[in-house]
Amino acid sequence: MNSKSTFLHNCILVTVDDKDRCYSNGMVVIKDGLIDYAGPEIEIEPEGERIDMKGKIVMPGLVNTHTHSPAALFRGFADDLFLMDWLQHYMWPMEKNLTAQFAYDGASLSYLEFLKNGMTTNVDMWYYADSLAQAAMRIGLRAVIAAGIFTWSTPESDHSLRDADDFVAKYRSTSAVSYIYPCYGPHDAYSCSREILRETAKLAAKRDTIIHAHISETQQNNEELFAKEGVSPTRYMQREGIFDQHVLGAHCIYLSDEDIDIFHESGACVSYNPVSNLKLCDGILPLQLLMKGNVGVSLGIDGAQSNNSLDLLADLKTGVLIQKMSQNDPTFFPARQAVRMVTIDGARAIGMENEIGSIEKGKLADIISLDTRDVNLAPCLHDFPEQIYSHITYSALGSNVSDVFVGGKQLLKDKKTLYLDTGEILETAQKASRILYEQWKNM
Repeated sequence: MNSKSTFLHNCILVTVDDKDRCYSNGMVVIKDGLIDYAGPEIEIEPEGERIDMKGKIVMPGLVNTHTHSPAALFRGFADDLFLMDWLQHYMWPMEKNLTAQFAYDGASLSYLEFLKNGMTTNVDMWYYADSLAQAAMRIGLRAVIAAGIFTWSTPESDHSLRDADDFVAKYRSTSAVSYIYPCYGPHDAYSCSREILRETAKLAAKRDTIIHAHISETQQNNEELFAKEGVSPTRYMQREGIFDQHVLGAHCIYLSDEDIDIFHESGACVSYNPVSNLKLCDGILPLQLLMKGNVGVSLGIDGAQSNNSLDLLADLKTGVLIQKMSQNDPTFFPARQAVRMVTIDGARAIGMENEIGSIEKGKLADIISLDTRDVNLAPCLHDFPEQIYSHITYSALGSNVSDVFVGGKQLLKDKKTLYLDTGEILETAQKASRILYEQWKNM
């Protein structure tokens, strides 16, 4: 080991590898941004930084597979509404005054919250994609950023598909350094024409990226598109070539059997957003049907405008419990499986399962810790794996995240950020939100 090594020792290690190995007295060695060793603590000459993780669960960084980061500026602006009313009469009118700077300010606030809550990788979607990328790089997190594509004009320009392609071209070759993974984000079937979808599919194939889109979020979305096109949103998108690329669909609550077959046959994955879905009364994801159809499912938080808090661990508990209730089966979707949903399954949803999502030799060192000395995680028996998985799924909150490493670089230490002026981020977002509120109020 050389001076670039970091030793995380004396920890409860949850690897989320293919055998779900846990170690009551574990150790992780990080070298040049990669995991060089993960397993029981062993005697190694400490030729680098040695960090005592006593009382902490060390696990893979969380992967949040759907969000809209600038929406933090609209937190609490329009609550207690149905989706299309909320979008058409509140969100979209508010967003008309969004600028590249405001998008950056809101995204910076969200990414700070992502960091403090242990989400090391986030799948983002919005216009002003470059502002989102700059905010993610400022905080130091990985971001799969889907540049939003619409048939109509956006606050950014009249040519969202062109903007998206420019963005993907700019960042496509920089991911290893920037941690930005650009892709295309056709907003939804009802907001994208056949021509737009067809061109999006061609560009995604040309640049070899995934496609991230909202799909079948409400029954109304399905019914209106069927009346217009005679097919479901999934079939509509498939017909125009979208599913020729790897697709990550957000929400996907109302998929038919045929839709599920399309997802399975194409290798597409679903991002489950339970809290946003509950708040907007969209419905409950048919997780059991998706699992029977061999469709990969990960977890997303959506944006702060429809979730309010951005806490994937809190949403995990909610998402698991409503699935148990919907099946009337407490044995459905146990805690071990839930932990995989926010780690390795999230990585698989974006095609990065060989790089992140578990703590294994050779993978990128995206790692977080949870402090079991926090009252809601006590007592904690280090040699009782089932209790550890239970704590992560049913007890843990983002506030329990103590340490965060991305690419081996520590960004959060004992719940404190190491490189950020958090006061400036909060103050700037406060000012931006006030301006947007006043503009909306006076419309």
